[in-house]
Amino acid sequence: MAKTKRIDILFFAYLSISTLFLLISSGNVQNIELLIGLRVLLVPAIFALIYFSKKNPNPFLRLLRNTYPLIISGYFYSETVNYNKLFFDNLDPYLVKTESAIFGIQPSIEFSGFFSNLLFSELMYMGYFSFYLLIVFFILYVYFKKRDYFKEAVFKLTASLYIFYFIFCLFPSAGPQFHFSPPESILPNGFLFKEIMDFIQKMAEKPTGAFPSSHVGISIIILILSKKRFPPFFKMAWPFVIILIFSTVYIKAHYAIDIIGGLLIAPIILYLSDFSYQIPPWNQQKSNTQVKLDHD
Repeated sequence: MAKTKRIDILFFAYLSISTLFLLISSGNVQNIELLIGLRVLLVPAIFALIYFSKKNPNPFLRLLRNTYPLIISGYFYSETVNYNKLFFDNLDPYLVKTESAIFGIQPSIEFSGFFSNLLFSELMYMGYFSFYLLIVFFILYVYFKKRDYFKEAVFKLTASLYIFYFIFCLFPSAGPQFHFSPPESILPNGFLFKEIMDFIQKMAEKPTGAFPSSHVGISIIILILSKKRFPPFFKMAWPFVIILIFSTVYIKAHYAIDIIGGLLIAPIILYLSDFSYQIPPWNQQKSNTQVKLDHD
């Protein structure tokens, strides 16, 4: 039997809790049978991956075995739309009122209207897209440069994403592009990255997860993790994170207050992820207990 790792416990804990959320919300979820069926198929697939990665020394398979919860997190995000109103209805009207009270305008509408240059728009779309590259390059950088920290980095990043997904249940919001009606909801024009983001949003973006911004929060967490351990990566990444922060409002994915929420909550979520990582897996706890008993 392959040894259970922290990342496996994290994955199956999230899978179990989110499945429970789906079942509780099943009356308002379309294709609930399909969603549950996918999860039923996912479990043996993951066990097969764990088993074969132990038997096969293939580096790619080993890498996949240690990062599968992070890879699947993209699907888990889009799925939150099915149960993000488990406790409350969308809070967008309150977020809009708060924006008006703080700024006197709606930044997500005024920002793109004021800076309507196509080159600037393309820069913003590139910045938003860099979120996905930031995660991939951070993981690969750690894997090749600091292998002994790799599992810890993957765990903390994955745990942080999962915590954000649970927060979306407490603060359900769709975001400006879904809440506003045309013409306010129309996105700025661009070139290549505009087309790429249109495709990603069509496939994965749902009216969920606006507050607080997980894009901003996770980006800040990556900067925090890399600042002391990987200064070269930090120096390379922070300019893209700055552009990303502005881009989330510019392309109407988030309200400005979502950005503030993401910035403030990122250190808290990282602390919770770090705390979770310090808890040893159950099989290690059992082993430690057995050693103590044998010693006694």
